[in-house]
Amino acid sequence: MQTRNPSHRIILAIVLVSFIAAPSAFAAWVWSPQTGWVGPGGAVKDSPQEQLVFAVAFFDRKDYEKARGEFKKLLRAYKDSPEAAEAQYYMGRCEEESGDYYKAFLEYRKTVQTYPSTKRFEEILEREYQIGNYFLGGKKRKLFGTAAILPARDKAVEIFQAIVDDGPFSEYGELAQYKLGLTHLALQDYELAVGAFEQVVSRYPESPLVDDARFQIAQASLKGTFRPGYDQSPTDLAIRELDSFLREYPESELADEAKVRLEELKERRAQHEYQVGQFYERRKQPASALLYYQNIAQAYPKTSLAGRAAERVQVLSQRP
Repeated sequence: MQTRNPSHRIILAIVLVSFIAAPSAFAAWVWSPQTGWVGPGGAVKDSPQEQLVFAVAFFDRKDYEKARGEFKKLLRAYKDSPEAAEAQYYMGRCEEESGDYYKAFLEYRKTVQTYPSTKRFEEILEREYQIGNYFLGGKKRKLFGTAAILPARDKAVEIFQAIVDDGPFSEYGELAQYKLGLTHLALQDYELAVGAFEQVVSRYPESPLVDDARFQIAQASLKGTFRPGYDQSPTDLAIRELDSFLREYPESELADEAKVRLEELKERRAQHEYQVGQFYERRKQPASALLYYQNIAQAYPKTSLAGRAAERVQVLSQRP
C-alpha cells in the first residue's frame, strides 16, 4: 500500500479553504471573447501592444470608464512607447463619448503637446475645432459632472486659441483663427475680435475667409472702446475698413451689405460733424465751425447734410 504525502493534503486543504472563505476573490475574474480574462487587480499586460488592444476592446464596447482605466495603465507603464500616443488620444475619445467635451479637449491637447508626431494630429485638431463650435454655439460646460447654467463661450476662446497655437498653418488653424474672432464678438470683446480678424488677414492672405474677416473688422470697429493705439473713433475705423473692403473685394457677396453699412456710417459721421459745427457757431467761433462744415462737404458729399454744410461754408466764408 502506497503512503500518501501529508503535504499534499495540507495544500489541498488550503485551496479548499480559500475557495470557501474568499469566493469573491475568484469571482472577480471575468472572461469575454473581446477582452479575455480580466483579474481582480487588473494588472497591466506584458506589452504596450497587448495593453492597447485590451483597452480599445472596452472602448469599442462603450464601457468608457473601464477603457479609461486601462488607457491610464498603459500611459503609466509604457509612457515612452509608440502606443502611448494612441492611448492618450483615446483618453480624449472616452471623455468626448461620455459627453464631457471640455475634458475631451484637455485630453486631446495633451496628446498633441506630449506626442506632436502622433498620426492623429489633424484628426485631433478637427475634433477640438468641433468642440470649440459646440461652446461657441452656446453649449454649456459640465461642472462637477452636471451641466453648468451659463454657456461656456470663454472655453471656445481657449479651444480656438489652442488650435491656432498648436497647428497655425493647418486647415483647422485657419478656421480656428476666424472663429476666435467670432467668439470674441459674441463675448463683446470687440478689440480682441478686431485683433483676431486682423490675424486672419495678415497670416492667411490667400484664404477665402479674408474678405469675411475684413467685413467683421468693420462690424467690430463700430462697438466698444479701443486702446489709444487705435487712433480713430470706432465709427472712423469702421468707415476706413469698409472702404478698404469694397476696394479690395468689390465682387464679394457681402459687398451690397457693406455699401449699405458704409452709407449709414457716413451719414452718422456727417451728423456728428454738423452738430459740432453748430456748437462752434453758437459759441461765436466761426473759424472752428467752418472747418467742420468744410469736412462734411469734402469727406461726406453724398450725405443728407452735405448741402446744408455747403451753405454754411458759403455763409461763414463771406463774413469778415
